[in-house]
Amino acid sequence: MHPGDNPPAVFAIVPPNGPVSGGTPVQISGNNFAAGAEVTIGGVPATDVIVNSATSISAKTPARPSTGPADVTVTVAGKVGTLAAAFTYQPDPIAPVIDGITARGSRPNEPAGFADIGEAIVVTATVTDADTPIEQLQFQWTADLGTFSGSGASVTWRAPADAPTPRAVTLTLTVADNAGSAKSTTTVSLHNSVKEVGDLSREFLLDFSDSSKPAAFVVRNFSKSLRCEAERDAEFTQIDDNRRLYKITSSSVGPATVNVQFASRPCTYEPRNGDACATIPATWNSVCVTSDPACVAGKADGVDFVTAVYEQSEWKLCASYFQGIGATLRGFIR
Repeated sequence: MHPGDNPPAVFAIVPPNGPVSGGTPVQISGNNFAAGAEVTIGGVPATDVIVNSATSISAKTPARPSTGPADVTVTVAGKVGTLAAAFTYQPDPIAPVIDGITARGSRPNEPAGFADIGEAIVVTATVTDADTPIEQLQFQWTADLGTFSGSGASVTWRAPADAPTPRAVTLTLTVADNAGSAKSTTTVSLHNSVKEVGDLSREFLLDFSDSSKPAAFVVRNFSKSLRCEAERDAEFTQIDDNRRLYKITSSSVGPATVNVQFASRPCTYEPRNGDACATIPATWNSVCVTSDPACVAGKADGVDFVTAVYEQSEWKLCASYFQGIGATLRGFIR
């Protein structure tokens, strides 16, 4: 019998399994293969069939709606060779899913998504993958600013030691496996809290020192939340009274000393919980602008204590208390 009259024989297919979506490159080994050979897997024609030799065919698996074993068949000139249940269809691999990312510092009561310049915070992702162990996934962390250390689902991000603030910094995570990848971001509100609170506190006192500025303008950087509502209203009234009685003729507002504590304890000057506490030396000289006996012109010299709160990614002032040294004036910041 002439060799061309022998039917094809299928010995093996490599790899022996692949996803139901198809497209798996395979090598089929056997005998009596010839040009024009047709290949079916599970009764469905394979794609990209190439007859490499009488003993080798390369192809790509077709898609199939269900999992399980499938026959591999090679047909040459009407003659058929089959290897039963030689290829197993498996579920399509599932790409990882990032369920969420949290970023939090280590200070007591420090809010999530907050960082001061130079601060190291822990960034943790919650990731699920139905068919790949978490430790086998590929994690890639990137950020607009700062640096990452560590690997995997939980890493440390260190804020830059110097940067314009406040500003939002985007942290991005890409997780990948053989099935695909997922990307998610979280935002960290970057601050230089000591400078920001100090600047707000001094601006408040400098504005107060200009008697032409109305009370509403002076307290514009105070929180409008219920947490600080009573204190803000009291400051407004106190400043309004000062404007009615006095004109400040000269002033000196010193540098601010700031302690950031996130309401873990009261500020030292009064039992008020604050996320930050500032102390600023200040001196005011004034004259009366009314004959009201409540006006006692002269010098107010002492230290102003300012409470600040962190709300909605911003520092806001909350309260002020002036402690005079020696002679003091009524009607000044209380």
